[in-house]
Amino acid sequence: MKDKLILKALVCSAFMCSLSVGTMAAEVSTDVKAGDTEQSSWMDRTDIGIGLQGSQKDDYRDYKTAVNPRHLSTPVVFHSEHSAKQKIKAQYFIETIQPVKRYDDKSKSVLFVQGRLDGNGGDKINTRAYWYGGDGVRALEQPSYYDKGETIEHDSLGVVASVGVGYRRLSEHEHAYVGGNVFYDYAVKDKLSRVGAGMEYVSGLNTISANVYHGLSEKKTEPYPFWNGLTMIPGADLFHNTMPGDPLADSPNGMLRYRYAYEHVLDGFDIRYTRDYKNARWVSTYIDTYQWKTKSPSEHPENMFYINQHKWNSIHGVKVGAKLNVTPHLSVDLGFNKSNITSVEPYVSVMYTLGKSRYAYFGGKHSEDTITTARSKMLNKVKRSDMVVESYWEQNYREYPWDHI
Repeated sequence: MKDKLILKALVCSAFMCSLSVGTMAAEVSTDVKAGDTEQSSWMDRTDIGIGLQGSQKDDYRDYKTAVNPRHLSTPVVFHSEHSAKQKIKAQYFIETIQPVKRYDDKSKSVLFVQGRLDGNGGDKINTRAYWYGGDGVRALEQPSYYDKGETIEHDSLGVVASVGVGYRRLSEHEHAYVGGNVFYDYAVKDKLSRVGAGMEYVSGLNTISANVYHGLSEKKTEPYPFWNGLTMIPGADLFHNTMPGDPLADSPNGMLRYRYAYEHVLDGFDIRYTRDYKNARWVSTYIDTYQWKTKSPSEHPENMFYINQHKWNSIHGVKVGAKLNVTPHLSVDLGFNKSNITSVEPYVSVMYTLGKSRYAYFGGKHSEDTITTARSKMLNKVKRSDMVVESYWEQNYREYPWDHI
């Protein structure tokens, strides 16, 4: 318990350090015109935002029934059902990036810290599966009855804190820079964590970045029998009745009940390309591809019967969007996300900058000739993917024996 409290304190302290380091370091200055220097403060690099994102809930059910369940040779009718429901998830955040020491128009490099605190952050992929049927092998030996299904839903992880450090260095003529960074993410409610590392390359109006992520947390419950007082599984009367008065959860002549669960932070990577526009510096467009590695079906315990035909070896997809600086204080990030496990999901975030952005459609600059494109991005925030967690829970109700007919 003491170690957990220390870990939470370290995360919170690191995030607060990233908020305050800008006030301890000297202000950032950049030449905008010859002989004219514009000062920027830590507030210019701190955003408070709210985001809305589409999410999907899927319900699957597969079952079979027999025309005459009392006979093994009777014809079997297979049924399959699927329904999907869309919902909206809200997210709240504060994010800042600050130089560790003074950065001005003569500096060729910058060492920075970046912190972010999300409320309702991250993506938790919840799968709840069940199996009702005979106690055969995975080949579904009970010919007359089985019923299996699952619900897949995307939830948030609650409060997620992220803190990282990075370094960027300009080229000789300041038309490009390269950078690297490392981050630590922590989901407070479920006590889950991961680390990440990234690289960036900026050349002119183009930015390419890549991040890799490694989960540090996994929780697993091996299959175990349980007892809940249920005397018969749904539909069991079609093929077998539990022995009367059977008090055991794992009786050779009654019902078998098993549960299994795991939860882990997914490893993965993302690659992002961003394009700015010379005469419209208030807008940028991007495309982001990503992939997350999940547990494969082969890792499913042999003594749990549900075979997840909706299971993926990986979750991969693409995000396409744009960021618009509407005013020096207000910006909007909007686009859509499409993965192999969901339909198209739109998203939008509205951010309020505590200070001012130089480029904006209303009240800001649209273009810039003096300051180089690369230098103007030296204190842009690192773009990263949310923490993704796979959570699985399965419950079996199995009649035994199944060959009584």
